[in-house]
Amino acid sequence: MTTTRIIDDGVLPVLQIRNLKVYYGTEAGEVKAVDDVSLDLQPKERLALVGESGSGKTTLAMAIMRLHKPPGRIVDGEILLNGNDILDLDEEEMRMTRLAEIALVAQAAMNALNPVMRIEDQIIDGLVDHGDKRKKNELREHVRGLLERVGLEPEVANMFPHELSGGMKQRVLIATATALNPMVIIADEPTTALDVVVQRQVMITLGRLQKETGAAVIIVGHEMGLMGQFADRIGVMYAGKLVELGSVEQMVKEPRHPYSKLLIESVPDLNEKREKLTGIPGMPPALIELPTGCGFHPRCPSATPKCSEITPKFQQLPDKSWVACHLFDDSKVGA
Repeated sequence: MTTTRIIDDGVLPVLQIRNLKVYYGTEAGEVKAVDDVSLDLQPKERLALVGESGSGKTTLAMAIMRLHKPPGRIVDGEILLNGNDILDLDEEEMRMTRLAEIALVAQAAMNALNPVMRIEDQIIDGLVDHGDKRKKNELREHVRGLLERVGLEPEVANMFPHELSGGMKQRVLIATATALNPMVIIADEPTTALDVVVQRQVMITLGRLQKETGAAVIIVGHEMGLMGQFADRIGVMYAGKLVELGSVEQMVKEPRHPYSKLLIESVPDLNEKREKLTGIPGMPPALIELPTGCGFHPRCPSATPKCSEITPKFQQLPDKSWVACHLFDDSKVGA
């Protein structure tokens, strides 16, 4: 298996994904939900994964946590957490790795929380399961501290999930995910179904906790503007592949991939009056019958005959950004 180092600055990445493939077996054939994705996550880094629905973002996040369910399966690749391949761990070892070393802030908070358990009991359950032997009153006090750390009143500990607002539930999930100070936090669309004010509050809370704990974060989302305010780098996924990876500044000012450009152009600009918003033409392809060559070429305004015949390689440009597009074959961009 060929591996690719996505960052090379002398610091060992806390998370390294190498040529990862996650397929879903169906009667009609293989659905290539994540197809040969490689990336590195540096310590304390904030990486956003963006793209349209069905691009593979959540499947990638669940695979990193090893929470994907049949018929989904990891066909090939490596997921190195602090240098160790978590795909080699048995189920019990992986269960103990979750929360302690890598934690998840789930997309649907109400589904992630047990509706018949009080908040403090749910958090304490995770702590005890990972070997915390403190007395019950000490654990309760600790939980209240965790809740206060995410801006919630201590009284929330005695409440049930249905008594909390959407934003409060997301804060509970953030408190739970950071309870054991993991090295990596995966946040899967943590602002889904929240209004814009609460979205920003949740992102500010997540960012503050990330700084305090020193964790690295991968955040999955649709809102390019919101992700850009939070992240250090942005990875753009399309049809199961990572098509661009670069700093927020580069991505906003000079996106490389035509798909990234269209995503940026589709974001409303409050400082610029537009007669109408620019949408992305066409629809994403069905992952069970992907087009030949570049998966984006049927929708791409810059497509050439080569794009429909040859799959572009994910290549690093001189400015350290990455792109999978024939427009940059032998490119000197950023040199």
